[in-house]
Amino acid sequence: MSLVILTNQDQDKTFRQEQSIYSPWSFKNSLSSVYNIPSNSQVCLQSAKVNLDGRVTITKNNSIWYDWFGDLLLQNVDNDIDNSTSYPIAQNFGEFDKVLELTTDELADTIQDNHKEYHPNRKTRFSCEPKRNSGLDFLGLDFGYGFFNAQNASTKPSSFAYWLGTVPGGARFNYNPATGVFQREDVTGIFPAVGIGLGTPLSLSNGSMRVDFSNANASGVEWAVGLSRDIPVLTEGQRHRPPYYDPSNNKLADGSLRLQVFYADFCAHRNASGELVITHSVRKNDRETERKEVEYWLNTNSDLTGAGRYDIDTNSGGYDWIEFKAMGEEIEIYIGHGGATDLVTGFYTNQPKTSYCKPISQTCWCLHPVLFVGKTATSKTNSLTLNTFSGMNLATYNSRNPATPHAGGWYEAMSMLSNDGNNQRGVALCREVDVRRVPNDPTFATIYSQVGLNASNVVEYTPAMILTPNSTYSPTPDASCAELFGFPGRSLVNTGVDSKIGSAIFTTFSSDGRPVLTSVQSIFVRLNGFGQQVLNAKTGNKSSILAHLPTADSRAVTGSSGRFFYEPTRDVWLDLNNAYDIKSTDFSIDMVYSNEQYAKILQGQTIVVLYFRQKV
Repeated sequence: MSLVILTNQDQDKTFRQEQSIYSPWSFKNSLSSVYNIPSNSQVCLQSAKVNLDGRVTITKNNSIWYDWFGDLLLQNVDNDIDNSTSYPIAQNFGEFDKVLELTTDELADTIQDNHKEYHPNRKTRFSCEPKRNSGLDFLGLDFGYGFFNAQNASTKPSSFAYWLGTVPGGARFNYNPATGVFQREDVTGIFPAVGIGLGTPLSLSNGSMRVDFSNANASGVEWAVGLSRDIPVLTEGQRHRPPYYDPSNNKLADGSLRLQVFYADFCAHRNASGELVITHSVRKNDRETERKEVEYWLNTNSDLTGAGRYDIDTNSGGYDWIEFKAMGEEIEIYIGHGGATDLVTGFYTNQPKTSYCKPISQTCWCLHPVLFVGKTATSKTNSLTLNTFSGMNLATYNSRNPATPHAGGWYEAMSMLSNDGNNQRGVALCREVDVRRVPNDPTFATIYSQVGLNASNVVEYTPAMILTPNSTYSPTPDASCAELFGFPGRSLVNTGVDSKIGSAIFTTFSSDGRPVLTSVQSIFVRLNGFGQQVLNAKTGNKSSILAHLPTADSRAVTGSSGRFFYEPTRDVWLDLNNAYDIKSTDFSIDMVYSNEQYAKILQGQTIVVLYFRQKV
């Protein structure tokens, strides 16, 4: 039996060095003379010493948590999530089948850079920063969730996209962003002029859209003004609408505009009878949604209350514009002229559920203007004018790029991910939200109290982080960040500190205590160039791994860095399968994870001691 001592350097310096043949995770010792290993020999690890450098290892097993931006759920109410308009949003800052080795600063940056946000007023407002004392000791992490309470930023869309999918003959309208005029072109055919303005979603903090309909209305043509989520993935018939949306009942009982030609979450239009009709897309059954009319004239708070729809043809009020206003979950619709503004409908307690619009759910957080201009035999080129639109001017916003699906809204991202096969359940999750009975079925008796804005014009939600699977905020599978984030034993974190920074209101969640950043990954010793036969079932390939260093177990150093010495309790001998003597002039050692990736979390001096012997 003979002993071979291998090391990458003479001294146990703890500074990190550039990768080379002498790095602590991969090094080679060259011999001054030939070392002879007899035929039919075996090898085993006698001991090893490594230095953990204070970084944390991140894998798919400790890099998933969920955000919640919605109303507070009740722990003692079964399936209370079904009474809400929100859904847990998965966050993942790891990489599939790869180990990330990060300092505390890199950890915070990686969490922040990979965070996904879908609410327009919260986009670009998330931060993650290391928390340190005056001595710069790492104490944990600060998670900042900001809300931009913008009300007056008027950002009209620069262009409108055709809102019927792929139809011969082109868009059939032209739009002037300087004047806001959306004009129908004089073209033949049955297809209407209908478009959606992309690029800037509506602010949900008193954001408004006002459209002048006087030109179209004076000519007696059908027109429509609406707000809708974008539908980047075309469904059957090459239409922009959710795949679970049923258009068959879209022709209303009065024989009005055939609304099945386009989709909108919220819509106001003049029908063929010259009446003002308000509609929204709501639950039909457990599997489908449909368009239903809002009976605004039954709402006693409405200025258009009465026996039925307002006659927009005779237009006794002299109205020439209609306005949608978003306040958290609430949609209010106004109509007016000059200095006069009248309420059409809005959410108020003690009003019929059929008399106001559904709440703004997570599926339609990002709302865009939809404009429709019809025609008659003599009026073919009428127009609507987009006067104002309080859009969120977000440089990275894009609701139709599959390469960056999270740059838009939640529905848009889920549909694009489902479409390319990465997330087959994505649209199914959206359907779960859209078919919830309490918030989205106007015929269901239970009233949903829509959530508005507080005194700071921030939606009155209770934001939360879900760090381990939680039965109330469900489904949250694989959540695994409680220990890493410094919230040991806590599944739900929803109590933070509020502050104002510039124009944004922030809620900050701070770690309860200092996370223990010991490596959570075991390290393996790999001896290269010899004949031991090892199967790495994780990779499915043959390997030259020699032994396992369980740096993540209870025997490892409990701080964020330091030396770790390992000596097996029994020798595990591996055959070299050498029928003849091996004449070796060097030994090559790698320290790797189970996926055979270099364990670059090591620093300073690494020592590996090997036994060689002839097989007994």
